[in-house]
Amino acid sequence: MTLGHLDDSRLQSLADGTLRGPEGFAAREHCDGCVECMATLGMYSTLSTKLSALRDPLVPPDFTALVLAAVDVRSTQLAQRRHTWLAAIPAAAIALFAIVGWALSAAPAAHVDQLIGSATVSRHVFSALVPVLDAARLPLGLGAFGLTFFILLLLSRALRPSGSPSALES
Repeated sequence: MTLGHLDDSRLQSLADGTLRGPEGFAAREHCDGCVECMATLGMYSTLSTKLSALRDPLVPPDFTALVLAAVDVRSTQLAQRRHTWLAAIPAAAIALFAIVGWALSAAPAAHVDQLIGSATVSRHVFSALVPVLDAARLPLGLGAFGLTFFILLLLSRALRPSGSPSALES
């Protein structure tokens, strides 16, 4: 009680019948003598009556089937996500293997400038593709496959065999 009036918690408890014993008796006695608390108690009593008259909505007959279908969809999504990550691992390993192979080629010093240029271009392409892939919500596997294809394409162009037709003609 503050300044002679009951607080909302006590009035609500009194209205719904959970405030009992000496404390409930004292609160009821106070409300009988206080017009403001009695009005608030009347409002809470009306609200409590209306709330207790509400009935729970009926459960649709196919509720269980809908929930089980939603669970199946979610488990399928999780399995697809797991498979996407598992597909990305070999793609990343192939890309790493190709990069290491290129770095250990016969003349790696000749390719350093090309590597720096390719890394810069790749960084710009990747920074431009990230928002596109996020917006399109493409699986990680497709992104990994595309990146691997791009890296292998760059490496195939960079690693021309030493016996190319132009070298054999001279």
